[in-house]
Amino acid sequence: MVVLNLIDAGYAGLIAALRAEGLPAPDAGRYFSADLYGAVVGYVGLEGEGRDLLLRSLVMLADQQARGLGRRVLAAAEAAARDLGAARLHLLTTTAEPFFVRNGYRAADRQAAPETIRLTREFAGLCPASAAYLTKDL
Repeated sequence: MVVLNLIDAGYAGLIAALRAEGLPAPDAGRYFSADLYGAVVGYVGLEGEGRDLLLRSLVMLADQQARGLGRRVLAAAEAAARDLGAARLHLLTTTAEPFFVRNGYRAADRQAAPETIRLTREFAGLCPASAAYLTKDL
């Protein structure tokens, strides 16, 4: 079972994993290490408060990719979001749209995003306008 553990956004392992995948450094939100049998296999973040949260930077360590663990980390992040009171997750991606669609996310119109999501730094400027915007009701 994948377990999420809250970590500091400045954690060196998180920063290194994000850089390795060309993802921006964490700037806001809660970040988690994804642990399997006590070993870190990846990282994921959740940003915001309330019913709409932004899924940030789901990244698997290089030696853990293509093992089906990303799906398990995503499920753990969705459970954590529900525990925080979220009813819907939002995300932006330039590379992983097929993965998220296979896991129940649907393309959405960026202009229809809730204001709390549109005002995040990732939404407002870190991700290019060409990034796919996807949502999933929890």
